[in-house]
Amino acid sequence: MKLSKLKISFILAAISFRILLDTSYLNIISPLYEYSGFLVNLSVARYCLSWLIYLCAFIFVTARLIKVSDYFFVTALLSIIAPLTSLVGLDSSRSIFPVLVVVLSIFIIYAITRIKLISFSRLPTIKNGCRIAIFTASLFVVALMFWYYIAGVKFNLDFSKVYDFRADNAELSSRGILAYTNNWTYKIFNIFLIGFALHYKKYLVVVMLVLIQIFFFAATAHKSVLFLPFLMLGVWFYFRKTNSLVILPLAFSGIILMTLASYYLLDDIWLSSLFSRRVFFVPANLTFVYFDFFSQNPQVLWSNSVFSSFVTYPYDISMTHVVGRYLGKEDMGANNGFIASGFAHAGLLGVLFYALIIGFILRFLNDVTRNLMPIWLAVGLTIVPLRDLLVSSDLFTVMLTHGLIVTLILIYFARAKREFS
Repeated sequence: MKLSKLKISFILAAISFRILLDTSYLNIISPLYEYSGFLVNLSVARYCLSWLIYLCAFIFVTARLIKVSDYFFVTALLSIIAPLTSLVGLDSSRSIFPVLVVVLSIFIIYAITRIKLISFSRLPTIKNGCRIAIFTASLFVVALMFWYYIAGVKFNLDFSKVYDFRADNAELSSRGILAYTNNWTYKIFNIFLIGFALHYKKYLVVVMLVLIQIFFFAATAHKSVLFLPFLMLGVWFYFRKTNSLVILPLAFSGIILMTLASYYLLDDIWLSSLFSRRVFFVPANLTFVYFDFFSQNPQVLWSNSVFSSFVTYPYDISMTHVVGRYLGKEDMGANNGFIASGFAHAGLLGVLFYALIIGFILRFLNDVTRNLMPIWLAVGLTIVPLRDLLVSSDLFTVMLTHGLIVTLILIYFARAKREFS
């Protein structure tokens, strides 16, 4: 099969990203953070095998954004598979088993999104669904603004003081079900409104909603809240003009190049620690840690959540803190993505179970948004929860606490050909 120029560009960019990751690991991450388990044990055979696995994973990705799942698989390749194969290639003492499980789980998700027997395309649109979704989102946003004043939270815009306010403000404003609804409001509902305001070219409304998001940041003291609108703006700005996904491996490569330049030219390790280590290698390393620990110790079997009434939880602290303690850091909550948490719950069956659910979620998103919603809007609404699934949170946590279920409902209600024609 003849490859298009765009596909060749994507492949070369993705290969360059993996080379840069390897370079960063060998020259900065391992020498400076060897004490955290970032070792180098080179084996030519293992290194070649790691590249073979990485290149085989290209079967999952496309160079063009046509469906929501296209973005998901490129993110999986760059955020999970690239750093995992880099670690297992440069440290031959690591087991290759977790890497194979990761690739297998992504393949299962990919297969579900491709099977023609499964389709949600015939699900009916909701009459006035877009108006209902916008009204509901607006109601939650206005309600939360008033609630923060009523609850008496202390507002802060100083990045250096966020930790001084976060716990106290959460105690005042996020008790019980509000812990969920507040989270949905500033992570889902307001971003949803920003996306629709951009679509309708209501730029003054966009400015107002961004200011509201800054208000939410001042009340929550979570820095991530402040950056969510700009993520939506970036997706809107780029993908409304083109469907090329080459920008992702190029951007990721640019980030690693920036960290290398900062280290060699300025003798600064902050950028390498923040991006190369924290964004890419720490989540990858935690995948190995989860597999190692829960292969030798009792699995959780969702006894800390949905099966808490039927199964006894086997530990005295939360699952993430159990892993943190295993790493020698008692206060560390070692969060990781659906593959690690699925394995922690039920081994390979847990990973398979999660992969099946995620496959159906992506198939649902692909089918219900096709020709009924701009792809940039669908991606902008799902980009954060889907990335959380991959690198930082359990599936059920993302669905409920992070609001993925709410996002799916909003998208299903809002889709309508006449709204986006």
